[in-house]
Amino acid sequence: AQNKEFVCRGHDYERLEAFQQRMLNEFPHAIAMQHANQPDETIFQAEAQYLQIYAVTPIPENQEVLQRDGIPDNIKSFYKVNHIWRFRFDRPFHKGTKDKENEFKSLWVERTTLILVQSLPGISRWFEVEKREVVEMSPLDNAIEVLENKNQQLRTLISQCQTRQMQNINPLTMCLNGVIDAAVNGGVARYQEAFFVKEYILNHPEDGEKITRLRELMLEQAQILEFGLAVHEKVVPQDMRPLHKKLVDQFFVMKSSLGI
Repeated sequence: AQNKEFVCRGHDYERLEAFQQRMLNEFPHAIAMQHANQPDETIFQAEAQYLQIYAVTPIPENQEVLQRDGIPDNIKSFYKVNHIWRFRFDRPFHKGTKDKENEFKSLWVERTTLILVQSLPGISRWFEVEKREVVEMSPLDNAIEVLENKNQQLRTLISQCQTRQMQNINPLTMCLNGVIDAAVNGGVARYQEAFFVKEYILNHPEDGEKITRLRELMLEQAQILEFGLAVHEKVVPQDMRPLHKKLVDQFFVMKSSLGI
């Protein structure tokens, strides 16, 4: 099918590289394109066969099921990948001059949403894309979404740990470590320099509510981390005590940099 776009469900636990190889074996004459950018006109008109393959993220329809507390994780994970009509992928890019000291300032995201003719999975493992919508997310929108997702991920891991749904606590340890580490190594400060300074606030009067939202999310993250560390303390094995202590110490550094 020429110049058509499909979303395909790979095999369980199939890596993207393996899926690409499988497709190239099915289309031996095709030339693989190594990027997710929109192909230019010459490619659409070309005699040769091109294949562009990249990963997309499902957008669940039943958001309320996913956000409600008390619903078992296995049910939530079913809704995350079944009865899905819409998928999306993001392409980060820099607008204007890129600030070498702080790239959050100019980091935009081009978000493409693909809408299918039918929901996946269906009779077939792949369906054609009916339409695509492209929006640009500003650096501030991007920062808000990154924090919202991270806070949600932390909450889920903490509650799994509390309800003993975790065989080992490694995922929680790694997530706490990643968030605290990024914050201490300038993450928090970079957000503050990018969006909480007079210059930004004066130049973007329309972003007042969003700046407040970002600030709230940063404070909320500190509360979640504090609670997460308390849960972690109860379950951390002896050999990981030193790492736990390091996280607690770093967390205090992070709190002071937030001015809490």
